[in-house]
Amino acid sequence: MKCIILYPFDTGLELDFGRESGKPAYKTFLRTKVSKLVFFDVNYGVAEVDVGIYKFGCGLVSITFSTCNDIRPLVQISCLSSHIKTDGTEIITYCKTVSEDAIKRAGEFATHKYERKFEDVELFPIFVMDKLSVSANAFISKNNKILFGIISSESNYEKLSEFVLKQEPLENYGYYEDELILVKRFGAIISSEEADTICDIIRLVIVRWWILRSYDYILEAELDEAQKFLSDIPSGIKILKTFAQYNKFSRDSLDFSRDNLEIISSIHTSVKETENDWHLNILYKNISKIFNTEELYKWVETKITRIEDSYDSARDFLSTNFFILLDAIFFLSLVWSIFDTWLLWKISAK
Repeated sequence: MKCIILYPFDTGLELDFGRESGKPAYKTFLRTKVSKLVFFDVNYGVAEVDVGIYKFGCGLVSITFSTCNDIRPLVQISCLSSHIKTDGTEIITYCKTVSEDAIKRAGEFATHKYERKFEDVELFPIFVMDKLSVSANAFISKNNKILFGIISSESNYEKLSEFVLKQEPLENYGYYEDELILVKRFGAIISSEEADTICDIIRLVIVRWWILRSYDYILEAELDEAQKFLSDIPSGIKILKTFAQYNKFSRDSLDFSRDNLEIISSIHTSVKETENDWHLNILYKNISKIFNTEELYKWVETKITRIEDSYDSARDFLSTNFFILLDAIFFLSLVWSIFDTWLLWKISAK
């Protein structure tokens, strides 16, 4: 059996790999090995490390190592994966180091950069088993609580009540009766001849979810900034600042419109790996539901709309004030020309 630990990270980049990669949506920037992976007092030996970035700006560190065929120890790995050490370095520290290196290397492919603020940390374990000797249903029935503990990161799985197990039943997404595909929010366990493809789909869902969380975080700050701008709109005697303020709003609005296009482009990147395979397509949709990506996308859309409305309202108000200012200047100019004409007439009369 093997374990794959996934570490997603935000890059602050939109990328274009062109024809340089066999997979245009993803590019590997580092592939290496660590000679010693230790989990508490157990040494699992050599582990393979793959660090890549998807073109819509989310990166993923994958650390793969072999484990025993007993599924009970997997619960502890799932719950306490942050305690893993690679060559003496804590896994999260190691992942941050290699991810920063990948971001630097990816800079040459960047088509757009935005401020990177989202720095949450999360590890997602995938356990890939050998082919089952019994049907998947029989295996799940026999090991129901253990499997629940593995993919739900629940260390006290033995104490789980029937109520909990009924509320969150294990749902097998396998296509064949001996195929096991169990996925929940904090882990997955797979036994399938298509394990590599299924792992790729899980990776894709996780990075989509991560990039949405990143955009949601960025848009929250952008929304606060837009509301602050609205509260600072000049009025009264401060109307003289209108022209400079209007330019600032227009510039910021254009910048946001560009970012918005990148966000929409990222979210709607086609999933070519699943388009022509019914089972993989269904699998992708179901795993996406587990991570609530649709709900998160709707919330991102709502924030985008609110920010755009704020900028539109500000521009309308400022443009109106600007023309009022022009009218006032024209009126004052007219009054001055009349006064100047009258003054010249009085002087000539003397």
